[in-house]
Amino acid sequence: MAIFINNMYKGDNIMSDDRYQRFANYLDQENKDEAVAYILSLLESGALTIEEIYAELLVPSLTNYACPLDDQEICIWKEHTRTSIVRTILEATYPYVIARKPKMTQTKKLIVLCPEEEYHEIGAIMVANYFAMAGFNAQYIGANTPKHDILSAVKAIKPDFLALSVTNYYNVVVTKKITEALKANYPEVKIIIGGQAFRQEDALKQVTYDYHIDTLEDIMNLAKAVLK
Repeated sequence: MAIFINNMYKGDNIMSDDRYQRFANYLDQENKDEAVAYILSLLESGALTIEEIYAELLVPSLTNYACPLDDQEICIWKEHTRTSIVRTILEATYPYVIARKPKMTQTKKLIVLCPEEEYHEIGAIMVANYFAMAGFNAQYIGANTPKHDILSAVKAIKPDFLALSVTNYYNVVVTKKITEALKANYPEVKIIIGGQAFRQEDALKQVTYDYHIDTLEDIMNLAKAVLK
């Protein structure tokens, strides 16, 4: 269960209080109602910002999860249930993302997606929201997006940047084909890559890209460099 970006904030201590453990307990119990209500209460009270919710609660609740059972079939659906709850939270808290967007006109278009056969999309959704809060005109396309559809989206949307989120190392091959096709047909589009797959030592060497995003700091630095 991997995330597009790794450590959101360098040096932060996500276990500094009981908020994370309380939230993790709700997820362990598969208590969707309490998990969503708790996150909303933290935002409504101002206890945490939306960025802190992502960094201190949502991301570690996925990356730190280890199924306590030996039955892998049960573990698979339990992981899916956990992911489903987090996705509901992302949707329920999106108004807070809107509120954090810069007031200025967003001029740089960016689309975020997962390549074909890549179904891990929670990290990609978070990254699209982070890019939006950083000042990009960001749009999330979806998971399992075939090369033809990616090229079609680029033709229609005409983005300045395209971000590919890849969790499964075996999807690096198809990602290589996508990035090569993008550069051949739309060389002006800057390619951003990220995800667990690119933490493999040789993965980055296999694809064509302009930026590798691994942390929230990487996103903020890119925003400072390219946004006017």
